[in-house]
Amino acid sequence: MKCLEPSFLLIREKSCLQLDDGQFIIKIGLMNSLNYLLDVLKQQQQKKIMESDYIEAYPSLSFDFINKHPLLKSLIFWFQQLGNDGGINKDKHGFLIDFIDAITNNLIKSSNHFRYSDTIKNFTLSLYILGGKLTYEFIRLNLPGSLSSVTMLNTLISKSNAKISEAEFRFDQLQKHFDDHNLQYAFGSEDATSIIKKIKYDSITNTFNGFPTPLDRGVPIKEYYRTDSFDKLKVWFDSNDKAS
Repeated sequence: MKCLEPSFLLIREKSCLQLDDGQFIIKIGLMNSLNYLLDVLKQQQQKKIMESDYIEAYPSLSFDFINKHPLLKSLIFWFQQLGNDGGINKDKHGFLIDFIDAITNNLIKSSNHFRYSDTIKNFTLSLYILGGKLTYEFIRLNLPGSLSSVTMLNTLISKSNAKISEAEFRFDQLQKHFDDHNLQYAFGSEDATSIIKKIKYDSITNTFNGFPTPLDRGVPIKEYYRTDSFDKLKVWFDSNDKAS
């Protein structure tokens, strides 16, 4: 391209290199910067197109709609603040975001289609263990969609090998958990539920639970009340007290 305009000649002088044959080529650094600028502009254009398509698909999500719902407005402001502060910190905000996400996603579904992340599942187990069944149910019923049902919780417990049978101690497993999570102390709680004196059959261990377990050097004997004899079971009922 030939042009004798002074402004053009000045631009060519600063942005191009002249070859021996008199031709000009654009400097590599300038070409890379130009390509980067074009990529950024294309991304912004694509973003605008996607936003436009989203608004057309969900026309009800207008500014008026958001302003009419304080909760939605507060969530938007909160996420904007997280973005201004450097983005989402998973250690600080990860659980809260999963908790809000579980509630909002499950509220538009039937209860048999509720879904929960692994973070929420771990939280439900901790809450059930530390707070007990009554506390767990109180929170679950007052925060619909936030926590899984007790039935699902029992399924999680059985799959995680967290069910402990009578007179069973897992000190090695407890120590491994301490080492894996760099812990030094454990916290145990009781939900103060009264004990009903009755004998239960555990089909998993094939034992009867509810009798006072004999001790071996001060340690309860695991699976002591196991038998296939009805006569022996009758003797236990007639001669042993029920645990209280």
